[in-house]
Amino acid sequence: MKTELFKLSVVLLIFLQFSCSKRSSLMGIVSEEPSNPKCENLVFDYNNEKGCDGRLYPNPIGSPYVIPFPPGTNFKTGLTNCSSSYHGAQFPDRYAFDFDVPEGTNFYAARAGQVVFVRNDQSSQGGGSGNWLVIRHQDNTYGIYLHSPENGISVIEGRLINKGDLLGITGRSGLAGYPHLHFIVVQNDYKWPYDAIPITFNNILPADVIVKSNTNYEACSY
Repeated sequence: MKTELFKLSVVLLIFLQFSCSKRSSLMGIVSEEPSNPKCENLVFDYNNEKGCDGRLYPNPIGSPYVIPFPPGTNFKTGLTNCSSSYHGAQFPDRYAFDFDVPEGTNFYAARAGQVVFVRNDQSSQGGGSGNWLVIRHQDNTYGIYLHSPENGISVIEGRLINKGDLLGITGRSGLAGYPHLHFIVVQNDYKWPYDAIPITFNNILPADVIVKSNTNYEACSY
């Protein structure tokens, strides 16, 4: 009898381990694939593109910004620059990017800097200001990452951040109708209504200077 119970316990333990590992591999993961050969020779057709307020987009070649997900990640955008809703030309978030990824997806620093603000105590279910963080860059611009769940931000104020460092997980707190990462770069001051600026990413495939809304992309290595 004891032998049978022991065998049953072992089988149950193996099942639980498999179930947990499978669940962990599926929750909050954006599809990560082997390096795409097309990433090896990214060619940006840069023609001094301008945004909806006439500001110039910088050339992606030499841009300090990378996609805030690991290389090899396949993802889809939601609303991007100068599109609609709060991303419209008349709003401060005209140059924001929505990355439509599952709730609980890890996101990473698009550029190096120092964490100057963290809000981490708001409801995960929406409403209020939401949970967000701000990173100050060396040129006095600020990267703002919004909509993490309660306690979903893993960095603290004052911490120095390298490009690619883990910052937290995505959610739908604040004014988010569905889970996504809302990312925007502003200058001079990060308090709303801020002065957003157009940016480009140096590791995006297809190699679009202006990132399109509702489009599938891949993050290349950098």
